[in-house]
Amino acid sequence: MVLKDRTLLLAFGVLAILVVGLAVVGGFRFYSPVPFADMWHGYIGFYARVADGYIGAWWDPHNEHRIVLAHALFWTDLRWFGGAGWFLIAANYFFVGASAFMFWRILRAAATAETPATAAILPGLFVTAWLFQWMQYENLTWAFQSQFILAQLLPLCAMYWLHKSAVESPSNRYFLIACGFGVASVGTMANGILALPLMAFCAFLMRQRLARVGLLAALSVATLFLYFHSYEAVHQYGSLWQALEHYPSRFVQYVLLYLGSPFHYLSGGGEPGKLIAQVAGLVLVGGSAWFAIKALRKPREMTLQLAMLFFILYVGGTAFGTAGGRLILGANQALSSRYTTPALMAWSALFVLYSPSILAAIRARSTKSLLLFAVLGLQMVNLQRQALRPQDDELFERKIAALALELHINDRTQIRRIYRFVEPIMPVAEKASAQNVSVFGMYPFRDAREQLGTSVQQPNLPACKGYLETVELIDGDTHFVRVSGWIFDSIGRPYPQVVRFINSQSQEVGYALIGKPRPDIANSIDKKALQSGYRGYLWSDQMGATLKLQAEGQAGPSCQMQASVPVALFPRTATRPSVDSVSLARTNITFQSMVGI
Repeated sequence: MVLKDRTLLLAFGVLAILVVGLAVVGGFRFYSPVPFADMWHGYIGFYARVADGYIGAWWDPHNEHRIVLAHALFWTDLRWFGGAGWFLIAANYFFVGASAFMFWRILRAAATAETPATAAILPGLFVTAWLFQWMQYENLTWAFQSQFILAQLLPLCAMYWLHKSAVESPSNRYFLIACGFGVASVGTMANGILALPLMAFCAFLMRQRLARVGLLAALSVATLFLYFHSYEAVHQYGSLWQALEHYPSRFVQYVLLYLGSPFHYLSGGGEPGKLIAQVAGLVLVGGSAWFAIKALRKPREMTLQLAMLFFILYVGGTAFGTAGGRLILGANQALSSRYTTPALMAWSALFVLYSPSILAAIRARSTKSLLLFAVLGLQMVNLQRQALRPQDDELFERKIAALALELHINDRTQIRRIYRFVEPIMPVAEKASAQNVSVFGMYPFRDAREQLGTSVQQPNLPACKGYLETVELIDGDTHFVRVSGWIFDSIGRPYPQVVRFINSQSQEVGYALIGKPRPDIANSIDKKALQSGYRGYLWSDQMGATLKLQAEGQAGPSCQMQASVPVALFPRTATRPSVDSVSLARTNITFQSMVGI
């Protein structure tokens, strides 16, 4: 039996290592220092307001959320880590790891006394793999999402220590720890305000002292008052009461999709996946309700189970509130990647409730149980392979958008790659650029605008291989044109990152970034030229001129070449003209829609 337990331990261990390992690899592949979407106001804008002396920025809501704890992380990243974002990404992974650690503790507490130590590890390994699934990649790889993970982790901790305060000593210390986590939950997201009221009700059912129940109730009232004091509703989203009144069936569908979303991804998505997600949501609700009936009969003996049930209720309340505000965007919005994190946590709590029975079935070699875990594990690994998808094209597009903002170019098409609304982002970016905040304080963006028009030293350099392929007019800015092509230095190392365009007076008149994947150049010229593509901006009065293109890295220039700049006759949005490669070489037009956040 020990040998068989070790075989199972090996299988579950390999599953956990594969899932977590692929998730970490995905974090590196998806990393970009360029702020994305809500980060421009909630991250860069927040830091600027604090720097200007406005203390209220810490408490001011972002949409309907008061993300106080996330603000502390944002400030730390910008103040002490240069705003590169990697600290925030690491924090996301740390918080998911902390969630897995908490469930390990909870599973150990839920295990029966006769469970062998080897077998007791199996549920923890499975939950670890479950919580690191790539379906929640937005919360893992987006530097803005720490609050989304904390909004589940802190209430989970609060419920766990509330259970410990009911059954272990020193109970008062554990109770105060639970209260601390409950209060901290309010500073995560809007759903965090549910934690303390649910804790008060849970403590009452656990038969805790009335003084404790009263304190939790008082904290609930106080934090609710503070949260909604001077609070203004976000009018761009829907109303809970309107959603319930006018779209009750769609409301229920949204909630079920939200709760069952992990199984939408695991089943392959599409319409069948939506149906499976709704069924899974019903299973979560039904399984929790059935166990609640059992737990309420013996509340003093099942405090841990009550704590997990109330955590599931917390996630259900989150789904309920989200449906009220976001149903206006369609029921399918419940399947957003970022919403899978609370659903994964709720299913982990349900797993805790049934873990003794599940473990007993596994150790008894139940064919159905082993087959279910085998299929689920294989599908998790298969889905996790998405973390390996190359992101070079998208990350390069974000860099060019940041370059447009650094150069103060109103390139709407490009800037929409990082934020849907161009006009609101421009003043935020201009201020950040002037103060060298975040990506604007890093090479190759730092002071790029100030370098235009300055004299550039031109040392004797070897010749680059390359070509200036496109010149495009910019809808919204007549002072610049968008240029792109490829450039390759077969000798220099490290690989160049920048192309400077220099006129006959040795002035810099354009600036481009290198790094766009060009498999065509790699196949025809040199496999080392895979990322030889460049794109950037040139003063529009330089069209028709012959310029020198100087490639350089952070260590200095590496090679140079000459190119004649064709005259762009058509804007980017025009129908592709039929012209020869001399007047205007390939025009590559790529549009990518941005999902609302």
